[in-house]
Amino acid sequence: MMQLKGTKTPEQACQHCGSHVSSDFRRTFGDDDGVLHRCLACDSRPRLQLGSGAGATVDYPDPAEQQNRNRGSHVPTADGGVVGGEGE
Repeated sequence: MMQLKGTKTPEQACQHCGSHVSSDFRRTFGDDDGVLHRCLACDSRPRLQLGSGAGATVDYPDPAEQQNRNRGSHVPTADGGVVGGEGE
C-alpha cells in the first residue's frame, strides 16, 4: 500500500490524541502490540514511565483531568505560545 507523504497510519499515532509518535517511542512505551495509548503530548512523563502509554491504569494524576499538570516545553499552550521554549 502506498502512503502519501505527511499522512500517518493508526499504528503511527497516539491512540488518545492522534499525535505522531516514532516507532522507537511506541516500542519503548507502547503495549506488546506496539500500540501507544498515551504520548508526551497528552500525558506526563511520570505516567508514561509507569505504563500509561501501554494502556495501564496508573496511580498518578492524569493531565486529561488536571490540565496544567502537563506543561513541558514540548507542549504548546492553548493560546498558541510555547511554555519554556524560545523567547523566554
